[in-house]
Amino acid sequence: MSAKRKTSGQVRVTLVSAAEQSGVAADVIASHLGLDRLAVIRNFVRQPAVLAEAVPEEAARHLAPLLSAMGVTIRIEPAGSPETAVMVEVAIQPVRVPTEATIGRLSSHLRIPPDAVRAGLHGLNGMVLSLSAREADALRRALRRDSGLRVAISRAPAARYDLFLRRGCTLTPELATLLRRLGLSRCDFSGAVGAGLDARTAQVVMERHGDLVDALNRDFQRFDLFLAAGHDLGRPDLADFVATRSRIRRERLLAPGGAQGVRLEAGLTRAAARRFHADYTAIGLETRIALVATPTSSDP
Repeated sequence: MSAKRKTSGQVRVTLVSAAEQSGVAADVIASHLGLDRLAVIRNFVRQPAVLAEAVPEEAARHLAPLLSAMGVTIRIEPAGSPETAVMVEVAIQPVRVPTEATIGRLSSHLRIPPDAVRAGLHGLNGMVLSLSAREADALRRALRRDSGLRVAISRAPAARYDLFLRRGCTLTPELATLLRRLGLSRCDFSGAVGAGLDARTAQVVMERHGDLVDALNRDFQRFDLFLAAGHDLGRPDLADFVATRSRIRRERLLAPGGAQGVRLEAGLTRAAARRFHADYTAIGLETRIALVATPTSSDP
């Protein structure tokens, strides 16, 4: 018989998601399952991935809660059983107002009516789909050459959410009390009124105060960085530097205050925005961060 037979007492262990690469988690996995540490680390880079095809079930069951405490999710299945697809969330986000040609290509690729694609792209996170990891990778490759779109992938079990006030809304005493009870505080970096929620906590807040805040998956957030001040640089040096980061003419930048408010970086992930912010601070530039909204026909 060519079909695989299930191995008694043996299980397949799949790395579903990890909040971030962790040498400690890799050590724990390698130690408990008898795996090569470097091979485990490589799987962290390309997650989701099968860590082991057949290991003792007792060791795998003992490992799961340890990894969960580290923000790592694994799936345990009988060895030799059909592999279950790992599902992820995919956000297709327009970098600029999507053209009808772009909408048509997406409609054809996803087999979704154009009106549904158009509406989805104008969503808060763009068009969010639930796909298998393989389908998500195929979609990202298919859209790689479309400069008007970006594709972000989130491994749901490890996803974290931030709460942003909706436009025109203010923090009410009731919402402030709930956030305080949940141990949530404001994020000075992004401006979120509550930061780092898991999916369940985010759902609780949204059920009570969804008219005031939006819960945004950090994997889907994008930020622009703007120049706020350049105290440690003379005006000519500041103008020279900003001219290399923007399309604004140097003559305009030389005017008093001409460089302030210029966008230095666009569409950064949260991690990249933090790095750029720190780098600019190190050379004497103060930057302001702004959450990127979905482009619409009314945007300049």
